[in-house]
Amino acid sequence: MTNRVTGGCKCGLVRYQGTRLDAPMFRCHCRDCQRLTGAGHAEMMPLSIKGFSIGADCKSFKMTGGSGQPTFSGFCPNCGSQLTRNSARMSDRIYVHAASLDDPGLYRPDKSIYADAAPDWDRAAIIASD
Repeated sequence: MTNRVTGGCKCGLVRYQGTRLDAPMFRCHCRDCQRLTGAGHAEMMPLSIKGFSIGADCKSFKMTGGSGQPTFSGFCPNCGSQLTRNSARMSDRIYVHAASLDDPGLYRPDKSIYADAAPDWDRAAIIASD
């Protein structure tokens, strides 16, 4: 797997690039991810915050995460594509939505998180824990 990744939004206005972080890729079923994506879960790949760059047009939505800490969701203001998630709690990384990758085949989810929040119609997407 390559360590350098690139991606962007549907309309091409916002582009990003970064380096893959040696941390699990995951499928998040939390209510925030459901509401942000309009789906039952979000597919997230961790990148190192060091060297990560994203176009200046990217907008950020601040919210309070389940930990009580602020979290941020990055999106394109033109087409609305969800691009990133990050938080003060894990300041060494930024997560990119797998569907925004130029090569989504680089994404291989290791686990599901917040599986208890998955809606019944999305339970088949939960990755079983060891």
